[in-house]
Amino acid sequence: MKREEKSNLISALQSSLKEANGVFVVENHGLTVKEMEGLRNELRPLVSVFKVVKNRLMKLALQDTDFAAVSDLMKRPTAVAVATDGLAVTKVLVKFAEEHPNLTIVGGKMDADVLGVNDIVQLSKLPSLLEIRAKIARILVEPGSRIARVSAEYGKKNQ
Repeated sequence: MKREEKSNLISALQSSLKEANGVFVVENHGLTVKEMEGLRNELRPLVSVFKVVKNRLMKLALQDTDFAAVSDLMKRPTAVAVATDGLAVTKVLVKFAEEHPNLTIVGGKMDADVLGVNDIVQLSKLPSLLEIRAKIARILVEPGSRIARVSAEYGKKNQ
C-alpha cells in the first residue's frame, strides 16, 4: 500500500470515527470468506465501517479521537467495527461469535466506557431502543384501553 493510500485510509477512518457512538474490536482467525461476508452483511446497516485494518494504521486513525483507548486492545490481527448504533452491533457480534467460535470479541468502547468482552455480552442482552419505546407506548396506552373495555362492557349490560 502506498503512502498516499494509507493517508487516505486513515483520514476516511477518522471521519467515520467522528460520527460513531461505538468502536468494537474482534479477532477473526479462521473465518471463511463466506462467513466474514455474512457478518459484514449483518453489520452493514449498523456501522459506518467494518474492516480488517492493519493495527498500526487503525491506531493512527484512533489518535486524538474519543476512541483512542481502543488502540490498547489491538495486539493481534483484528477487524474493527465503527458503529453508529453501538447497542445493536453488540447484539450482532455476540450472536455471531456464539455461532462461529473462530470470531473472538476483544473489546471496544461505547460512549465514555471502555468495554471488555463481558461488558459487551451484557450490553447485547439489553433491549434495543425500539423495544424500549414499544414498552413505554404500551404502558401509556394500557390504562386508556382498559377504561374503554370497561365502558364498552358496561354499555352492553345496560342495553
